[in-house]
Amino acid sequence: MGIGGYMGKNLLIDVSKGSFKALNWMNQKSQWLKLIGGRGFGAKIIWESTSAKTNPLSPESLITLNTGPLTGLPIPGSGRISICAISPLTGIWADSSIGGAAGTDIKQCGYDSIIIKGRSKKPIYLHINDNGADFEDAEHLWGKGSFETETIIKDELTNEASVLTIGPAGENRVLFACISTEYGRQAGRAGMGAILGSKNIKAIAISGTKDIPVADLKKVIEITDQAIEYMMKNDPERYDVFTRHGTTMALDWAQEVACLPTRNFQENVFEQSENINAESMEQKIKVGDRGCYCCPLACGKLTKTKVNGEQVYVEGPEYETLALLGSNLGLGNIEAIAAANYLCDQYGIDTISTGVVIGFAIECAQKGKISLDGLKAEWGNTETIFKLIEKIANLEGVGKTLAQGVKKAAEIFGNNCQSLAMHVKGLEQSGYETRSTPGMALAYGTSDLGAHHSRSTIVGWETATDRFGITKQKVEMQVFLQHQRSLFDALGTCRFQYCEAKLPPQDFYPRYYIAATGLNTSQEELLLGAERIFNLTRMVNVRLGISRKDDYPPARVFEEPLPSGPYKGKKMNREDYDKLLDMYYELRGWDKYGIPTKEKLEALELQL
Repeated sequence: MGIGGYMGKNLLIDVSKGSFKALNWMNQKSQWLKLIGGRGFGAKIIWESTSAKTNPLSPESLITLNTGPLTGLPIPGSGRISICAISPLTGIWADSSIGGAAGTDIKQCGYDSIIIKGRSKKPIYLHINDNGADFEDAEHLWGKGSFETETIIKDELTNEASVLTIGPAGENRVLFACISTEYGRQAGRAGMGAILGSKNIKAIAISGTKDIPVADLKKVIEITDQAIEYMMKNDPERYDVFTRHGTTMALDWAQEVACLPTRNFQENVFEQSENINAESMEQKIKVGDRGCYCCPLACGKLTKTKVNGEQVYVEGPEYETLALLGSNLGLGNIEAIAAANYLCDQYGIDTISTGVVIGFAIECAQKGKISLDGLKAEWGNTETIFKLIEKIANLEGVGKTLAQGVKKAAEIFGNNCQSLAMHVKGLEQSGYETRSTPGMALAYGTSDLGAHHSRSTIVGWETATDRFGITKQKVEMQVFLQHQRSLFDALGTCRFQYCEAKLPPQDFYPRYYIAATGLNTSQEELLLGAERIFNLTRMVNVRLGISRKDDYPPARVFEEPLPSGPYKGKKMNREDYDKLLDMYYELRGWDKYGIPTKEKLEALELQL
């Protein structure tokens, strides 16, 4: 007997053999349901199907697309999937979340997860449908940009398929290549596009017609009506601002509280921030709003700009792109940031990693450590920025080294470039400077995939309460946020309803889960499942060599005082950070090296 919200099957595709088979997980449902779905299912699959010797770009590697029990239901923000793998950029656990309609289509094909292994002998795209998977020729698509590829495949299939694509950067195995969908939404982090490129997969098209089972659809809709009313009326001013500006509204806030990365994270305020904020974007380049499946927030902002004299449209820039391709590169021109955003999307590279890599390269060149192939090492120089994006995507000149990410590039360049490389565990740091925010430094340091804000943006709580505190309360909040974020990824929902519209998760998501699945639960049980996921991905990393030595923010945070801004002279004290880390490990039930204890794993019922 099935369970509402779940399809009960995963689809395993071997592109080496051109074969596929459905895997029924319901005969082990107790083990799967402990991990809820989404990122949790991905963690189980990666743990059981990879080893310490798995090369992420080998045919033996896996990439898996995972829905949650709420994915595809009439619930705000329920269109998300977690794409999981061992990262070619970092060599450890990675997942990247993507919105749009692909998750709904996966469920309507009859599956909870899509698992892909092998390597095709020639370029293909997969068409996943009610009958399994078709292997379509993609030689005519090889070399084309993400946007053009999506249009061609939609035309070929003559239906409403969701299409996930890679650009030339993925084909070239740029280690931070992304996967794109719906002309501007990305699974951006940790090189998921490089994995598809290594398997000769240009795209994944998904079109299904099956019904998604729901235990009590009427109840789901009733809860959704209540959720939308709550979001609109609880803080109507904030709701209006977020639906108007999306994440771009965070730029003014980051400037105000002094955590905006500027010139390769050398500073945390930007003198031209007003030129690249939400108001500037709305006045100069915004043309419309876009939303994911069943979401009233419509946080995506469609903009227009020019590339090589031609008018183009792009979804974005979002906050992270404004910060990393903007202030982090000393670029105070909103049109130019949007153009850089468009180039990254078309080539198929992560705007966050790209901005950090280029910032690193410019600073290294300014200090005489490397050459930029004749390009000027100037902050805000659009020719340099655009050319480096092109060089990275095409593996040309210095771009071939930069395409490996800042950690590996710094090792190749030598000359003490490592001190300028802003990353944790090999993943380029996202949009918050942390010398004056120890909690956010801990968030980056302890994130399982590296320096990414998806696990916790405690910086908001921290700057509003106890900015410099080295306290147990701060660490407890950190752990809670990491679990809450894991829970959203497991359920298959967006976090913005909680983070931005302030929808209280304890009042809505247990009710959603019960109405969708017919299984009884509580917020405490759901968060326990999220804790299992966080510990399981930690164990994936432990198997790959991760321990305490890797749970630190970049060296600059400890070694270089802020040169300007309201916290001028501030840097992180290593002893204080170690105190936070010790408290964090203790609260998590991990040993002093950051390894989950046997007792902790047993308490979580993780049989590894």
